[in-house]
Amino acid sequence: MTQVPEAETRSPATAALRFGAVLAASGPVILTTFEVGRQSVGWFCSATGSDPSAMEGPYALESMPGELLFWGVLLLPVVVAGLLLHGSRRATLTAVAAVGSVLAFGLVTAFLLPGPDPCTGQERAVVPPWPLIVCYLVAAGALLLAARSPLPRRRYGLILWAGAVTAAAWAAMFHRLTVTYDRFLVVSYGRIEVPESPWDGLAWWSGDADRIGLPVVLVASAVAARAAASTRWGRSAGTAAAAALLLFPLLDVAMYTSWYGSDFQTPFADSVRWHLLLAAVLVASATWSPWMRISWAGTVRLTRDMISGQLKGMIPGRTKVLAVAVVIATATVWLVVSSFTPTR
Repeated sequence: MTQVPEAETRSPATAALRFGAVLAASGPVILTTFEVGRQSVGWFCSATGSDPSAMEGPYALESMPGELLFWGVLLLPVVVAGLLLHGSRRATLTAVAAVGSVLAFGLVTAFLLPGPDPCTGQERAVVPPWPLIVCYLVAAGALLLAARSPLPRRRYGLILWAGAVTAAAWAAMFHRLTVTYDRFLVVSYGRIEVPESPWDGLAWWSGDADRIGLPVVLVASAVAARAAASTRWGRSAGTAAAAALLLFPLLDVAMYTSWYGSDFQTPFADSVRWHLLLAAVLVASATWSPWMRISWAGTVRLTRDMISGQLKGMIPGRTKVLAVAVVIATATVWLVVSSFTPTR
């Protein structure tokens, strides 16, 4: 475990530009989460309410260009924030190139490869992807301005941040809707009659937000604040992001208590989004232990020493690294196995 002093001579304007660039790169995800611009991206129905049997989205697309664009849009904020962690001018310009690449691919997909509508199966009309155009141009401009003031290269818990991103994107990977324009009964489970609850509207919105990728944006925002702002503000932003992620499983607990109670035999373990609880824990760990470095070589060495009984005199920090690595590995294996069980 190594500790590098952090310079506190960061320009507030430059920090705002870096954080604003990540926020702008997250714009399409944020806007579609709040039902703005959904008709201009391929993973939503092009015409809302066209068929009462079809849910609006997001859908796991069968067309490769549309699916690649979904992941490009979702992961772009993470890529930009990760490059900003390096702080150099070259890394910032690489982030500009990443933004331009996703924008160019989005325009090609929209105008030349729109693909079928996930709700009707008909070819989508050519619609300019305005959320991508506006947000990515703003992000590129902010990055170009920020590139004039590079920061010293620092790496803050990259393994922890990567684990948090993976956990936050779990619903986008496995829980998006299936394309159903010729088999609507697949999604009819979404209309099951349940007791009315004051949490209903918030629960439906949080489910859509999770599948669209809002938790990934929260993690990327925490990374950006940690990279661009001072230690105090970076920790405050990271703590706020972890708290926001924690609200999702807490809402699940409230919904389970309100909806099911003793009348439904749905297991509690299948009703809570544990992946977001894991994401919240990893974000909090990366925020408050930024210099804890986890490497595969170091983990293997510690494990070998543990097996051979050579743990005397081991640095407490190295033991903490091994414990965190074991927790991440165990949680990842459990999430993978549980996602493919019949109860999911």
